[in-house]
Amino acid sequence: MNVLPTVVATLALAGIAMAQSPSVSDGLYTTEQAERGAMLYDEQCVSCHGEIRQLTPDMAALLADHTFRARWSDRSLGELFEMIQIEMPQDAPGSLSPQQTAALLAFILRGNRRPVGQYALPEDIEALQAIPFEPEP
Repeated sequence: MNVLPTVVATLALAGIAMAQSPSVSDGLYTTEQAERGAMLYDEQCVSCHGEIRQLTPDMAALLADHTFRARWSDRSLGELFEMIQIEMPQDAPGSLSPQQTAALLAFILRGNRRPVGQYALPEDIEALQAIPFEPEP
């Protein structure tokens, strides 16, 4: 099933103008959503992943370093959303709501210098499957 038309229609209805398909370069999250994600990150994630810009060898994959970017480059936001939903946090996997997961994903996008937009990142995994991560060059 091709969900791209549904994704484009859903995001267009949300007010996001796109030439062909959604992109993280379009600004797919709000400042408020990323701030909620930052607070949640501090509560749930920082103990394993460290500060978003901290480089510590004994921490889990940092969420804005070259290793993370290489691992997730051109993989979908839906795949990252699903992994967070199922596997995180490590001490309570699967305990995050879709809203919390979208907020964390918005924070990760902001930490990777992807632009902010006017509308919140959707919590719909199918919609997110059509959007590649595309780290900043």
